[in-house]
Amino acid sequence: MSPTTHLPENGLSEEAIHQRLRELTTDDMNWKEGKFFGYVYYPGDAYYAVIKKAYMDFSATNALNPAVFPSLKQMENDVVRIAANLLHGDEQVSGTMTSGGTESIFMAVKAAKEWAKKHKRSRNPLMLLPVTAHPAFCKAADTIELNYKLIKVDANFQVDLEDLKKNITADTVLIVGSAPSYPQGMIDPIEEMAKIAKSHHCLMHVDACVGGFILPFLKMNSVDIPPFDFSVDGVTSMSADLHKYGYAAKGASVVLYKNPDLRKGQFYVKTDWSGGIYGSPSFMGTRGGGPIAAAWTALNHIGMDGYLRMAKETYEETVYIKRIIREEIPELKILGQPIATLFAITSDTLDMYEVADELGELGWTINRQQLPSSLHIVLNYIHVGKGESFIRDLKTAVQKAKRFSLLHLKNNLQIGAVKGLKKILNEQQFTNLTQRFSGSSNPEGKRKAAMYGMMSELSGSGSLNDMVVDFLDKLYKHEDKKA
Repeated sequence: MSPTTHLPENGLSEEAIHQRLRELTTDDMNWKEGKFFGYVYYPGDAYYAVIKKAYMDFSATNALNPAVFPSLKQMENDVVRIAANLLHGDEQVSGTMTSGGTESIFMAVKAAKEWAKKHKRSRNPLMLLPVTAHPAFCKAADTIELNYKLIKVDANFQVDLEDLKKNITADTVLIVGSAPSYPQGMIDPIEEMAKIAKSHHCLMHVDACVGGFILPFLKMNSVDIPPFDFSVDGVTSMSADLHKYGYAAKGASVVLYKNPDLRKGQFYVKTDWSGGIYGSPSFMGTRGGGPIAAAWTALNHIGMDGYLRMAKETYEETVYIKRIIREEIPELKILGQPIATLFAITSDTLDMYEVADELGELGWTINRQQLPSSLHIVLNYIHVGKGESFIRDLKTAVQKAKRFSLLHLKNNLQIGAVKGLKKILNEQQFTNLTQRFSGSSNPEGKRKAAMYGMMSELSGSGSLNDMVVDFLDKLYKHEDKKA
């Protein structure tokens, strides 16, 4: 289908619009099959029909001014209060809704900087976070010019407490832990980290963007979840995504603070603007009412019984998949000891990116990770009942990846060439070469093992940074693709 570059002379009919939309989605992932991991969290058609209607009913509304739409203010306050209670917050715990985990994290980092300024803590405030923490923390720190330092993790992919203690200074204003971390699904030792934070009189943020709306329900289902929320003395802020395991529509998260005074640090006010006094509670100005109404609806419609049931069934599916991998696929191993519903698999003998390619040939969409090379598996309710088919296809993919083939040899030669050239070429020569490589055609279509293998070799280098920037630039350039 050719792209649309100009407004049509006459508006298209509803039938024509829907026909074009069907054409546009031809190559989209068929997420309702459940053959993907990540991106979409779905509670089933019955729940979502009600959630979607709430989104549509409020899609034209705007939470920019709470006085104009008091309904949105009430729903947002309800959502924040429900989240605070779920995460063992007392009556002082305060927060707001945001557009997603990145904005929630951004707000928590900004609030920490403002707290440091208010209390004259440091001229060079510092944030400490494990290398497994979400890049949104680094993104926020770079944006608002806050110093940060990455802390090592141990063999179980949890923050190394000794390295944390070694790097804490008088400038430290914020320590970050994950519950769980996205790459390996490990919950950091929040209790110990919070003790360190409190003893050094600094803030402690728990990133529960993934876990905030499933860990509490797993605990209620008798899963042994370590303390990670406001029940831990020293935790001062948290982030939790409603559009993940809260099963709300996309664009919904919460950021919570131990008290209203901390929350004030995320607000932005401009009092000398000619358009009037401007104030916004979060990064966004205009905030669509759809995500707020959908989040409120999801929490109230699914309810405690629904969340408990979905968490239990998703957990059981996860336990089954992990057990079969450990017992029946010796070529693979699970990184760390993840408790919840996400984990990563790697291998000492196989190229995991080739395993991912083989799974792709069987219709599965799976994220590839690095440091170490691994595949990321995150289950939600849509995967219940899909475990057997995934295991069957995973076994097939492993066997295919084990076989010698010219394609595998070509991948290995390409990656080996990158390793060698990196040693003998100067930075500029190597950058030019890798950029040409990244821009070349891919005759294997969806197969990406060589590309990801090369990127893993370049991890952290300026060459890879340039390549990713160029890739993003090309991704958002207009292309005239003929049908």
